[in-house]
Amino acid sequence: MKRVVTFIVALAIAAVALMPIALVLKQAFTPEPESFQWPPTWLPATPTLENFRTAAATVELARGLWMSLLVASLTTLSTLAVCLSAAWAAARRPPLDRSLDAALIVTRLFPSIALAVPLAVIFVRLRLYNHPAGLGLWMAHTLLALPFAFFILRNGFRSVPVELEEAARLDGATRFGAFWRVTLPLIRPSLGAAALLVFLVSWDEFAYALLLQVTNRPLPPLLYYLTTFGHPGLASAVAAIMLVPSLLIIVILEPTLRSGGLAGSGR
Repeated sequence: MKRVVTFIVALAIAAVALMPIALVLKQAFTPEPESFQWPPTWLPATPTLENFRTAAATVELARGLWMSLLVASLTTLSTLAVCLSAAWAAARRPPLDRSLDAALIVTRLFPSIALAVPLAVIFVRLRLYNHPAGLGLWMAHTLLALPFAFFILRNGFRSVPVELEEAARLDGATRFGAFWRVTLPLIRPSLGAAALLVFLVSWDEFAYALLLQVTNRPLPPLLYYLTTFGHPGLASAVAAIMLVPSLLIIVILEPTLRSGGLAGSGR
């Protein structure tokens, strides 16, 4: 009986979580006139790809997709590169941990919209505002994603016994060698979770993307403009496209996230 109740509850939670995705996909394949009919339907009467073709023809969809992928990928790489050493040091040195913890929490107290305007002024002077490659947006997203990656990686490093690194040092490994060959492989689930979260933070971010990229826009501002001007089918088509990379990353990283990061470590 307990298993049945658990299954029903899990099924209900999954249905609630997947309902918005199902509605977006339904709307993406629904003809524009049918989108406004009443009563609404759960499935399109005449499925079509017209929304995708129209979106590609009327907005810079391909360029927006490329910009979003480029900025999110660069943000993931730069954020992990910065956070790996910082998170390791924080996990091994409590005084440093408290300082970094406080600093990163303070940075999250300011809403993105409040920081976007002064960042825009700085990027104009540095010629990074509305950059064709989104370099200013990449820097802003890196600053935004640092706390998320730091806290995940720090907890991952904390779960690795320091004795493993000390044993590697006694066997002749350098400090970096012990980190690279012993500690880093053991935190792969945390590393995968941090990479996934950082990518999604950049991929879905709206405020910086809207204010720092005026013409060379990624996908979130395009989705906003299509929704604002009353094109639910086109907006749903863009939203459906935005779902694809997120789902692919989850599928690719799922084995890493499910694996035991400390298998064989003695804990």
